[in-house]
Amino acid sequence: MGHGDGRARTAIGDGPKPGAIPGGMLLPNGWKISPAGTAFVELSDMVSNLSLSPDGKILVASHPGWLKEGIDVIDANTQEKIQSITLPAVGQGLHWSADGKRLYVAGGNATGPKNRRRHQASIYVFDYRDGRLDADRMMHFARYDDPARIWWSDMVEDASSHRLYAVDRTTGHKPGSVYAFDLATRKPVARVGVGITPYQILSSRDGRRLFVSNWSDGTVSVIDTRTSSVLQTLRVGANPNAMVMSSDDRLFVACSNDNSVFVIDGRTLKVMDRILTTQTPQAPEGATPDALAIDGERHLLYIANAGNNAIAVADIARPDNSAVLGFIPTGWYPSALALGDNGRVLYIADAKGERGRGPNPYGSFSPLRDGARMDELEKQTSTMALQLSTIASLSLTDLKRRLPAWTRQVVENTPYRDSLLSEARPPREPSILPQRVGAPSPIQHVIYIIKENHSYDNLFGDLRQADGDPSLTLFGWDVTPNQHRLASTYMIFDNLYCDGEVSVDGHSWSDSAYATDFNEKQWPPLYGGYSVGEYNVKAMVPSAGHIWDLAQKKGLTYRSYGEFATRVSTGPTVMEAAPGAENLKGHVARDYFNWFPDRDTDRARIFIRDLHAYDRNYRSPDPERRLPNFVIMSMPEDHTMGTRPGANTPIAMVANSDYAIGQVVDAVSHSPYWPQTAIFIIEDDPGGGPDHIDARRTVGLVISPYTRRSRVDSTLYTTSSMIRSMELLLGLPPMSQYDAAAMPMYAAFGVDSDPTPFTVIAPKVDVNAINSVHAYGAGQSLRMDFSGLDKAPMHGLSEVIWKDIRGMDSVMPLPAHRFRPIVDIADIDDDD
Repeated sequence: MGHGDGRARTAIGDGPKPGAIPGGMLLPNGWKISPAGTAFVELSDMVSNLSLSPDGKILVASHPGWLKEGIDVIDANTQEKIQSITLPAVGQGLHWSADGKRLYVAGGNATGPKNRRRHQASIYVFDYRDGRLDADRMMHFARYDDPARIWWSDMVEDASSHRLYAVDRTTGHKPGSVYAFDLATRKPVARVGVGITPYQILSSRDGRRLFVSNWSDGTVSVIDTRTSSVLQTLRVGANPNAMVMSSDDRLFVACSNDNSVFVIDGRTLKVMDRILTTQTPQAPEGATPDALAIDGERHLLYIANAGNNAIAVADIARPDNSAVLGFIPTGWYPSALALGDNGRVLYIADAKGERGRGPNPYGSFSPLRDGARMDELEKQTSTMALQLSTIASLSLTDLKRRLPAWTRQVVENTPYRDSLLSEARPPREPSILPQRVGAPSPIQHVIYIIKENHSYDNLFGDLRQADGDPSLTLFGWDVTPNQHRLASTYMIFDNLYCDGEVSVDGHSWSDSAYATDFNEKQWPPLYGGYSVGEYNVKAMVPSAGHIWDLAQKKGLTYRSYGEFATRVSTGPTVMEAAPGAENLKGHVARDYFNWFPDRDTDRARIFIRDLHAYDRNYRSPDPERRLPNFVIMSMPEDHTMGTRPGANTPIAMVANSDYAIGQVVDAVSHSPYWPQTAIFIIEDDPGGGPDHIDARRTVGLVISPYTRRSRVDSTLYTTSSMIRSMELLLGLPPMSQYDAAAMPMYAAFGVDSDPTPFTVIAPKVDVNAINSVHAYGAGQSLRMDFSGLDKAPMHGLSEVIWKDIRGMDSVMPLPAHRFRPIVDIADIDDDD
């Protein structure tokens, strides 16, 4: 059970918990969804494309996700799933032959751990008859020269030339290609190089040109099919992905990383127009247009705004002056659209579904996993598995009349407003955290520490003053005494949620308050083990950059200890800024290694060494010799290495990481900079950890002389809330719609200073304990990849850790907790 500290605690900000609200859901990120369409089927995770058969009888969905990869077939009349075809891997591409008798499916990469040495990535071809796909007679188009590099993304058939043009986006941050296959022999006959990370391919009506959107390049390659060469490369917006073409040869290109759709004349190859898909022209990135559907008869373009959980409806009757007419509310992260019944029905795939997250009592490190079957845990307990895609249908017969009300609903669901760019949401009580961007603050130095992969109940469930479940706590007071003492002395945030789901998107959210559509769609098949991934591509980087880019623009000093840094060579000082972080070059601690075998106490020692040098230069007129205004620090040891023989035990690693946190806070609070310093600590993602409220709920700390003491703050906060708070303290503007709209952590700060320093607590367990060769899962851990963040399989690692700590045969009762329903929408407005 929890340890008491003898302090009376004050509860403030009794905010809503994620869950059901009238007409929809309150998401863990504080946004609402209230879909206009009717969800009729739930599929696997991360549906990326929908395609209606030419006869209108079936709807096919591709899902290159985490649970499984393949396609699902839905009867368009009954709206029931009639087939589920599992494939080694899939890309996003689905294409029907001109005669409607065949379906082509892009086969992705297929060289992940689950497919290695067993499968060759292919273009799959299914015969279609009598309302079903013939899975028994599936054919392949493939090339075998370098299977590890292949990533089939999309394809288009040209019956007149008897060719299939297939997009190979390739791997390793190299330019992709378009291969021309002979339809009769299914052999490649030509290859054309295109841009980096090509996504979709379309053919002109006469078949003489091909258009390829290049996800990472911000370009569209135009290919002349007669010469098999690139005719022209067109510059468009950031992250061009989905494309459609109108009957008058206008090409519409969704650019997800700059809130727009570019309109290109397919004949002259000139950019004609640019459609902003945001609710206001001033809105920063975050709308994320990632799917399109065109109704040529009614001159309407439907644009899925994944980041806004809405569809923009644009009037495209005037070729050079399209206009957004309004918005339609959807589920979470709409990722694919298809029109049916001659434009009278819109099918919508919501990649993250309509249920939000929910409790996750069996998550990683949960003691309740004892005795459970791992195959069932795979299906039920992962952060990814708890969030399945849904397919909804929406009647458009009364669109003109209903669109104004739908638009008002989207505006209500969206907490972003333009006014938030200069002035954040208001505080409830006096706080030194400014509301207005650029307003003065006594805090001149912010230290931001990002840890790895734990949920709230996993660490703080035993804090009895707050909303925790001690039965789900594995690393409580005895293992993490410093974090527990800091939470008890300062603030406990028991309604804080990660915006990210895993480390790949989690660090982007932690650094930029946003993850691009490439990031969101890249990690599920990577983590599922079906395909290899590529991180160092431009499409991963949000257009607004990172929080240190804001500091650079304002002229502040800043330094990274491990975050967004990479090892560039061997030796003692070999760390440098990672690709995509140009403004970090020269601002990285070069001997601060951000992964194993170094330990967090080694990392703390390096920071404290530098801090002492800054202390000696406290009065120096040179700002470069003083503590930087912004310090970002990676502390990843609590990730653990399972029970790998020779490595430290999971408890030792989490305890050592806690000790490092205590050492850093101790050193800073005894520094002359302490009166003007605030420390923020959060996990990059919850790591699938157990939690009785929501799978995204996590632990966070805010520590400064101005932090209120002995309080529990239940305001709904997110990763973006923490970023917005740091931005406001440093006079920085928001980067995305998410940090702009997030509730700042005003309640964490009072107006009076109490500079009492913190004294580190020595570990209560052996932080040097080593796994033996006889530890549970030792062999399994040896086979896991611990060379980088989250490369080890989540469920295998989780099983090893909980059995090692709790014992193979221990069984604990199920928790009785569930969502706390919200019965009054007004409660949300009042509490947020």
